[in-house]
Amino acid sequence: MLTVARSLGFLLVISPALMAQDLQSSSADGGVDANKRIDEIRQTSARHLNIIAPTLPVEEIDRAVLNRLMLEIANNPEASQRNLQLNEAQLQDIFVTISNARTFINDSEMANIRAMCAAWNDSQLKGEARISRALDAYKVREQFTRDFIQKYYRIVLLEIESVLTPTAQHAFSRYMNDRRRRMANAGIVTTGAIVQNTHNGAETIRFHCRDQQD
Repeated sequence: MLTVARSLGFLLVISPALMAQDLQSSSADGGVDANKRIDEIRQTSARHLNIIAPTLPVEEIDRAVLNRLMLEIANNPEASQRNLQLNEAQLQDIFVTISNARTFINDSEMANIRAMCAAWNDSQLKGEARISRALDAYKVREQFTRDFIQKYYRIVLLEIESVLTPTAQHAFSRYMNDRRRRMANAGIVTTGAIVQNTHNGAETIRFHCRDQQD
């Protein structure tokens, strides 16, 4: 079970070495091979999905799927238990694990906006060049958050998989792969402001940043 204390510990897992150290210390009796999963986390920058028209960033898919699973467990635990081939205790452990992870993660949207406004206020550029500089700063900071969320939820998945039987692991993997494809095309965006072009970006900057002098 993922406790809040362990979640806080995961926040400190920044370098591959520290990540490996934390994961190798966890028990996976009868479950997944932790060393194999560590290598997967290190080597995989993004999951490869068969997506027709992606609308949700790849880095956010696992979080979206697990949050959806948490709601399904809350609304219909019997169906979730049957579909994932889990006993009641395992289902409750998964629910608590996802709930703790969801509480712990902060999208840091205000940090993204602060980075954007700092770049805007500090820039000596003019017109669209200045807007582009501010939007680039926003996107860099937003991507940093997304990358962290992706790595964090891979560890959450390892925590879940480590307590599953081989049969349950297969059912859980099948569920995750199916839901990843569904979520990727569902039109859901969990983070970020609309700053895809200079016009929308100018409106966003005008709304959030105090220094409006060009």
